[in-house]
Formats: sequence, C-alpha cells, structure tokens
Amino acid sequence: PDCRGAGAAYVETGRGAHMSPSLVHRLATLAPIPLRIILGIIMVAHGHQKVFEQPKDQLPGALESMGVPAPERVARFVSGLEFFGGLALLAGIFTRPIALLFAGQFLFIVFRMKWTKGLVPGYEYDLALLGGFLSLALLGGGSGSLDELLFEQRQERKATRGWRLTIARKAQ
Repeated sequence: PDCRGAGAAYVETGRGAHMSPSLVHRLATLAPIPLRIILGIIMVAHGHQKVFEQPKDQLPGALESMGVPAPERVARFVSGLEFFGGLALLAGIFTRPIALLFAGQFLFIVFRMKWTKGLVPGYEYDLALLGGFLSLALLGGGSGSLDELLFEQRQERKATRGWRLTIARKAQ
C-alpha cells in the first residue's frame, strides 16, 4: 500500500517506507547528468590547454619518452579527443563510445605513466576519472542528452514497428 497518498514516491513494504521502482528508475536516468557535465568540463579544459596553449612539441615529446609509437599522431588524437570529446560529453552525444575512449586513455595514464608514484599523490585523480568514464560507458548520457533524444527515440520506433509487425503476422 501507498504510505503517502496517491502517486507517492514511497511505498510501505511492511519493513518501512522504500522508494517506489518508478522513482528509482527516474533517478537512475538523472544520475549520469552531473557526471557527464563535470567530466566534460574537465576534458574540454585539458583539451583546450593542449590544443591552444601548450607548445606543440610538449605532448609528443612526453609520449616519445615513454616509447609510444607515432607520438605526434597520438598527441593530436589525444588533444582532439580531450577537447572535442569533452564537448560531446557536455552535449551528451556518443557518450558511451567517447567514455570508452577516455577510459582507455586513463587506463594508460594510471598504469603506464603514474603507477610507480603510488595512489597518493600519484594516480588517485586519474583513477577517479577512470571510474567516472567507466560509469558513463555503462550508463550512457542520461535524461536530456542528445543520445537519448536521437537514439532512444529511434529504438522506440523500431520497437513499435516490430510490435506492429508481430500483431500483423498473428492476424494473418
């Protein structure tokens, strides 16, 4: 039974009031939003620095010293990923694949660049970002993201079309 009136967010289960499944689902769709926006801002800032402010040979030089092949190409990719990928996260477009690319980048940073420094004051910040990107890869962009607006509507249309085809076949 509902313990706080019609349409309440809490239901009485005999062991106390608990959030209703519909509220939990709604909160779950909102959960990625602050994560996506904060990570997007961080990555745009870092990408902007690499693309527009740092000397063009700084990142390739660092990558070359670590033995990364084609350091100039990798540096351009990383710089573009951080800046444009961060903008995409802010908009919530292609959230899952971009988050996976960032997760790969931060796996490299944690295990190849900073592991020997230890957790504190070494790779704790990068590990937190890695966790955030893995969460976005699992959750997607959340409510109001362009992913939701563009791709989930398409999924709903496909599901509806499939439903109609099933009914039409049964009617025959």
